[in-house]
Amino acid sequence: MKVLVTGAHGFIGSHLVEKLVAEGASVRALVSPWGTLENLAGVQDQIEIVRADVGEPESLRGVCHDINLIFHAAARVADYGPEAAFTRVNVLGTENLLREAEQAGVTRLVLVSSVAVHRYTGFRDADPRTLPRDGDVNAYARSKVAAEDALRAAQIETVTVRPGLWPFGRRDPNFKRVVAALKKGRLPLVDGGRAVVNTAYVENLVDGLWLAGMVPQAAGSVYVVADAGAPSWREVFAELARILGAPQPRLSLPGWLSEPLGGSVERVYGLVAPPLEPPLTRYRGALMRRDVHFSLSLAHTELGYHPAVSWQEGLARTVAALG
Repeated sequence: MKVLVTGAHGFIGSHLVEKLVAEGASVRALVSPWGTLENLAGVQDQIEIVRADVGEPESLRGVCHDINLIFHAAARVADYGPEAAFTRVNVLGTENLLREAEQAGVTRLVLVSSVAVHRYTGFRDADPRTLPRDGDVNAYARSKVAAEDALRAAQIETVTVRPGLWPFGRRDPNFKRVVAALKKGRLPLVDGGRAVVNTAYVENLVDGLWLAGMVPQAAGSVYVVADAGAPSWREVFAELARILGAPQPRLSLPGWLSEPLGGSVERVYGLVAPPLEPPLTRYRGALMRRDVHFSLSLAHTELGYHPAVSWQEGLARTVAALG
């Protein structure tokens, strides 16, 4: 089997490439023109690397030739920024890739989407197929809704995979920032961190993505892929602090304040410093305020997905990889 991975040099994409190589697939890794190959160092001599920008249709010509399966992990991921930038990569980039895939006769495309397609209204064991795709808190969320819509009009098989709310693991730059904040005692919780969440340790996540690409009956379906359990944010960060030998998180913002405060900071930055990313956004303020937890039953029964690594062990492995 010949597989194309877009965003192959990124956090999730690079782990997926490693998984595919281990499974014996022939991998073509699509890397952006400006992307570095550091994350692919361990498998670079076992894969084909091509440079292309999914937002530029001409640069994609021929990248799907002889490809059976595509994992589309390339995306602009941020909770702040201009709408046009997210549309170019996440929406038009998906449409551009689909056209190339259809012309090349690719059998299936698996989109790495996001649970941000839903508003974080507070839910546990939610069904990802019946919960409204009403995510509109920022340009990223809106672009992921539109990217999923593009798959519905595709002339090839498609599968949508939404990682749990907090994907983490080796090579995750966000994890390093969380660790730094914990060590300094500056990681705030919201409402004491009582809301529950799906974590998604990256080794579990790429196992689920592989199954989404391989299981025939997955065509046309949507899955949340995450770790087992429903830990609270306090439990997750308390365990991480224990592994690190760092202080337990004690700072806490009231939920009624966190989201409006983030929105106010965004507006101020938009007026006085538009190019800069604000230290607090509406999305970050809402992130830990309410339960954001999905049932994995569809992935269990239809994909045969069962996470092999607990979230606690995933945290320990990720810390160990930091050195």
